[in-house]
Amino acid sequence: MINKKTTWSFLRILIPLFVAGIAVVYYTYNKPHRDFNKSPSQFTVESKKLISFYKNNLKEANSKYLDKIILITGVITDFEKDIIILDNGIVCTLDSSQKIDDQIYTGSEISIKGRCIGYDDLFEEIRVDHSFIIKR
Repeated sequence: MINKKTTWSFLRILIPLFVAGIAVVYYTYNKPHRDFNKSPSQFTVESKKLISFYKNNLKEANSKYLDKIILITGVITDFEKDIIILDNGIVCTLDSSQKIDDQIYTGSEISIKGRCIGYDDLFEEIRVDHSFIIKR
């Protein structure tokens, strides 16, 4: 038979743990998203150098640039509604707050800041997401 003293001791431990667990879940769920536009770029690189670095040494390039915010300067070879392709090798997906305007055209030089998410072996492209147009 369980006595009252054991039950109260158990509840004194269980209730604070339950409250702490709820606090952790609440904090994690309501944590603000990372603002890529306000984050400083960790590396500045030209698009052609980045492409050759990834093609020559994928492992080292991933350890240096993967999941880092980089500022890339290059020539626009193609663009769509929310994608800009630099030097036929870097696919930059624009952030939802960014729009392509009339000043962007194929052949122009541009600087884009975004998070490098890796190299796509199938298409031989470097992928960058959450991109922001810095210079036109």
